[in-house]
Amino acid sequence: MQMIYVALTGIARHVMKELLAARVRTVEIRSPNNFVALLNSKPGDKIFLTESSAPDILLGTNGLIASVMGIQMITHRVIQSSEDYYEEREAQAARVQLQLAGMGRVRKVSSFEVGEPLELEVDQVKYCDAG
Repeated sequence: MQMIYVALTGIARHVMKELLAARVRTVEIRSPNNFVALLNSKPGDKIFLTESSAPDILLGTNGLIASVMGIQMITHRVIQSSEDYYEEREAQAARVQLQLAGMGRVRKVSSFEVGEPLELEVDQVKYCDAG
């Protein structure tokens, strides 16, 4: 079955393995491109996860298809100070709980614009087809 999914890219191999093994995993997303991808996602949506970075995705790239169970937007605040200065920085991140839905293989990059989510046309791969 072929679908268009928003992609989360550059996901660490150990995170992918944990999702495969446990079937449910909460991931904290800090990279700007993946954060943007989650901004319009909501529980029930399916997304595509891959270890490949966005520019390296092409026909045949493998990954996981997961259902979004929940999303929480959070702010990290870092304060550094000394006698001479005080610096406060904030960074946005997203915590997303994912449930494994299957495996997939990229058929086509549908949309790859700066500031927009990466969208991929993905074929769902059955275990007997994964090769």
